[in-house]
Amino acid sequence: MNESNLNIIIGIAEIVFFVTLTVLAVYIIISMKKFLSSISKIENEVIEISNQLVPVISDMKFVTDDLKEITERAKFQFNKIEDVSENVITKGQAVVNTLDTIHFYSKNLLDNSLNFISAISNGYRTFMNKISVNSFTANKNVI
Repeated sequence: MNESNLNIIIGIAEIVFFVTLTVLAVYIIISMKKFLSSISKIENEVIEISNQLVPVISDMKFVTDDLKEITERAKFQFNKIEDVSENVITKGQAVVNTLDTIHFYSKNLLDNSLNFISAISNGYRTFMNKISVNSFTANKNVI
């Protein structure tokens, strides 16, 4: 092999190398364009999704504001109910205390009335017994 054959082989190898590099560069460029196209599509989809989310987020703000108002109303109503129930309990306790007082005094009044009636009845009976004993002894003395 001489020098000119080696130069031809080196020239052919260089041509093959540069053609391969060119094909590889074209492949990389095409792949990069596809990659950039995919990224662009993803970016567009993300933008579209974010545009669709803006109304949802603003609606969520209205919903959370409504929920906040509802919870505030519920707290207010619960406080009202709590106050009313405390009033009912207080009034109920006052009624029970009044009924206990009425029961105590009416029982005492009834007991005193029964004792008074019993005392009058016993006094009347004793008085009648004395009268009958005195009339019996007076009649016995007369005979």
